[in-house]
Amino acid sequence: MNIGVPIPLKWRKYLALVDFGFLSANELAADIRRYRISEVRRLVGDLRSDIRDDFRRTRRSFYVVKLVPADLPGQLPNFNVERSPQLKQLPVFLAAHRSKSYLEAWYCRTRIDSDVFSVAGRIIFSPGDAGRTQLVEQLWRGSPRRLETYSHDFAFPYVRASRYSWGWPYSIEHVHLPLESALSNSQLHSEFGYSMRCIEQAREKIAEFCTFLDSFSFKAYSLEYKIVSSQLKIIDWDTPNDTRVLESQGARAWY
Repeated sequence: MNIGVPIPLKWRKYLALVDFGFLSANELAADIRRYRISEVRRLVGDLRSDIRDDFRRTRRSFYVVKLVPADLPGQLPNFNVERSPQLKQLPVFLAAHRSKSYLEAWYCRTRIDSDVFSVAGRIIFSPGDAGRTQLVEQLWRGSPRRLETYSHDFAFPYVRASRYSWGWPYSIEHVHLPLESALSNSQLHSEFGYSMRCIEQAREKIAEFCTFLDSFSFKAYSLEYKIVSSQLKIIDWDTPNDTRVLESQGARAWY
């Protein structure tokens, strides 16, 4: 959907992923549904329709609704939805943020039913560290943003691991398995290993983006990913100064 100007800074971040070849512009437009803030009723209707379609197909999906201002690259208000009854709280969420100057509202979907392999996570790169320069956190059947709420009663299987650099094996530092999880400990380790092999296979493309971010001399930055079935997607990135990164690409019209 062509929203027009101004382009939210968050969208420019996603376009950087297109620029580095992680996905096409068409894939990005399909993955993230964008609406003007005045069109939130249409967003709610479309989201309700998608959830009903999931039900008809006996699928489960995890939806994230975001409110997007012009000039913030991250830490946006989020509303999470899995089932239709939760939509009753969406107008409350929207009303609570009505006084803020948001340009757009978005939503995206991640399939999480048991018929598909579905994991998500983030990799924190510390290029100046003399020790382990890559730390990964991964959860099963949820959004990477859920990692912000990790605690001892976390509802998702979770792994934290680190390694020295590309090509090195990961050392698992922490595993969390909820009591009600259908995932066994051995299956978790096996699926984590598979996930990391998917990431290693995308090493060339990821390393190119990391080289670009390394040029800003940040102590650390992160990439978010998800793997559904066998498809790896880099879905977001965060640095200490995203605006500086994007301004450095000012010669390119990221629209």
